[in-house]
Amino acid sequence: MYKLIFKKSLKKDIKKIPKKDLERIAEDIKNLKINPLPRGVKKIKKKGYYRIRQGAFRIGYTINPLRKEITIVFIRRRTKGTYC
Repeated sequence: MYKLIFKKSLKKDIKKIPKKDLERIAEDIKNLKINPLPRGVKKIKKKGYYRIRQGAFRIGYTINPLRKEITIVFIRRRTKGTYC
């Protein structure tokens, strides 16, 4: 089982997300503890992290397999600037 770590900048991202969507996102994040590479995950090559989709939102994270840690980097609505 992996340990979840959340970047401090997520507070800003979470404020903008409706509660209904936030509940589904939280469920996806909890599932990462068991399976860090779920079906539909994509690797963002230029940035070195992974992302999963939850509706119009994207959850970006990194995996440290040696320490069994997943760091949630961002949760954002999909736009042109999502991966910048």
